Amino acid sequence: MIKLKREAKIGLFAILTLAALYWGVNFLKGRDLFNRNNTYYAQYEQVNGVQTSSSVFIKGLKVGAVTNISYDPAKSDMVVIELSIKPKYTIPENSEARIFSDGVLGGKALEIRLGDSPKLLADGDTLRSVMDKDFLEVAGSEFEGMKQKATVLIDNINQTLDNVNKVLSENAANVNKTIENLADISGSVGEVVKGQQRDLRSIISNISHLSRTLKQNSERIDNIVANVEGFTDSLKRSDIPALVDHLSATLVELDTTINQINSGDGTLGKLLSDDRLYDSLVTASSNLAALLEDVKANPGRYVHISVFGGRNKEK
Repeated sequence: MIKLKREAKIGLFAILTLAALYWGVNFLKGRDLFNRNNTYYAQYEQVNGVQTSSSVFIKGLKVGAVTNISYDPAKSDMVVIELSIKPKYTIPENSEARIFSDGVLGGKALEIRLGDSPKLLADGDTLRSVMDKDFLEVAGSEFEGMKQKATVLIDNINQTLDNVNKVLSENAANVNKTIENLADISGSVGEVVKGQQRDLRSIISNISHLSRTLKQNSERIDNIVANVEGFTDSLKRSDIPALVDHLSATLVELDTTINQINSGDGTLGKLLSDDRLYDSLVTASSNLAALLEDVKANPGRYVHISVFGGRNKEK
């Protein structure tokens, strides 16, 4: 068995410690020493809150980490972020790297929004960069807008109150008179109500009595309603339309007869419209009356009675 010297053991332990430290630091930075990740870059004007080892997400899944942040004003005014992403996650060419707030405390992370391009980025390519406003910036801008609106609203309210005060001061006498009139009206109404309390109580009592009566006679009311419904059903089943049609036809015939009478057609029409026939009837009636008077006055002229049944001789 090979025996190591004490110095060799110390040296080997130091090497192992340094290797473990190196692996731990790279692990914290998001680097995998056993698997080679793809490296991509993104450029931003500012990267407040982004740190080395900040997480990189695709669709909410952590796929890598930020491995380096560099800024060289001699070359560019943009901050370059190096992203280390596992090789199994391919990224289309038109994808975007977005910085967003990872929590309320202000921590930052990156999200890669995958594009739809069939062409993929190669190792070492640069992503298009997008940066969202953090919570405080959004809240500040929203608060500023609300502050401006509140200021305008308060100014309008103050102006309205000033106008109201001006109107009230200019019409103070009218306002006081109106209030006095309202007080008089309310007093008059109170007196009327007080004076009519007995009548109101009587009306309420009558209404209560009426409701009780209706409740007590609900069965009779139901019977009446049922009888009315039966009567309406009988009317529906009766031959009223035929009777109405017959009556209408009769009225039409009567109207035709009256028109004929008025026009002088027929015996009745001639009787009513021919004056000569009327005069003849009047004359005949007069002659008949005179004949009857003569028969009553001289019956012997017209009636001959023979006792023996013989025939009277003419003189």
